[in-house]
Amino acid sequence: MTIAMFDALDDAFARVRDDASVRVVLLDGAGPAFCAGFDLTAAADDQALVGTFIRRLSTLCRTLRRVPAPVVVAVRGAAIAGGCAVVSACDLVVASAAARLGYPVHRIGLSPAVSLPTLDQAVGAGAARMLTMSGRLVTGAEAHALGLVTTLVEDDDAVGPAAEALATTLAAHGPHALRVTKAWLNEIDGSLDDARFDAPAADTAEAASTSAETAARLAAMWAQRARDS
Repeated sequence: MTIAMFDALDDAFARVRDDASVRVVLLDGAGPAFCAGFDLTAAADDQALVGTFIRRLSTLCRTLRRVPAPVVVAVRGAAIAGGCAVVSACDLVVASAAARLGYPVHRIGLSPAVSLPTLDQAVGAGAARMLTMSGRLVTGAEAHALGLVTTLVEDDDAVGPAAEALATTLAAHGPHALRVTKAWLNEIDGSLDDARFDAPAADTAEAASTSAETAARLAAMWAQRARDS
């Protein structure tokens, strides 16, 4: 995830939001992984950029939840940290059994609380606590059992076709009825409450931008990468 990627996604979803002919959105990742999170290399000399990433991620998650058309996401490989947050904000999630999802970010001094407004709705409070506090990566099969993944397929090669088939099925539904259904789901589960998104984003972004803990852990990560390269 880079600033350029956030900009491109914001532009794409602005067009989708205003286009009543769009019946369903299919979100996929290029290559063997869906998304491995923020491009922290870009923040090596600017800790404040991490806070910017967190704010932009919060905006993207809110957009995914509120765009009128249903959003189907195809997950193969890794959907980690910010990538897992994006998955949690989509309406329907197709993933392979071998996919890896989770929030292993405490080790670098970051909180994944920005994902909680949508993750908690997807998996419930107990599983949300486990995923965001343990830092453990779960398989696609485990994520399906938790409720984060809604359609499970056996291998990565099957993810794309299954996601396209699901999107095609949704596109054949009555578009107004489907949009009304999503709108009421958002109304009932609190997805239209800006404070649910704003507060955790502001708090975690401020900490990520300024805290000594985050600075020290990020510096240690970059030093280790330098030694390994």
